[in-house]
Amino acid sequence: MPAYSLHCPDNDSSMCGSADKLFLSGVPICLACGFKTDLYFINSEFRVKRRIYDLSATHDGYYIASLKFKEACNRLDLHGLEFLPLPSDPEFFVVKPIAITRFDFKSRKTRFEGLCSNCNQCRAVAGATPVFLLAEPESDLSGTDIVFGSGNSRSRVILASEHVKTSLQAEGLKGLEFQAVAHNKRFKPFAALTRDRLKPAP
Repeated sequence: MPAYSLHCPDNDSSMCGSADKLFLSGVPICLACGFKTDLYFINSEFRVKRRIYDLSATHDGYYIASLKFKEACNRLDLHGLEFLPLPSDPEFFVVKPIAITRFDFKSRKTRFEGLCSNCNQCRAVAGATPVFLLAEPESDLSGTDIVFGSGNSRSRVILASEHVKTSLQAEGLKGLEFQAVAHNKRFKPFAALTRDRLKPAP
């Protein structure tokens, strides 16, 4: 079954800072490497600057969905994502994948640099696209098990099924770009994942 990585434009915003520097106090950090440890920490004062897109990304790796995107996923019964509310911007949400798909980092030749022995995060992980997977995504929408990016700017790649691609494109949502996933020769499809098997990602 075809699968796609889901991409979007930047919204000219930052949730917590940049790859190298945090401008917000109270963000959980590793005492050894100094980088943020909570992928989905939310700045309570954050507001989206460029508001024309239904799916966009911050400079520090957060996917941001509009209320229209969230409502479309709910109405179309698309599963695999959690939408975290923004206290100061109720029209938008942080996107958190709760279904996880294994990424084939060996075939993709993904590069891991500067592993921290304290928090087990890498300073930088490069080589996300085109996406190589070890298994077919088991949910309509999911995220890769590998977190890509550098420093404080890191995120999972969001994955979508053919059904999601067709359905969301028909909604006329702005900012969505789908790129076909490259499966390798070891790819073995799994049975569809039922809703009660979904567990929140760490």
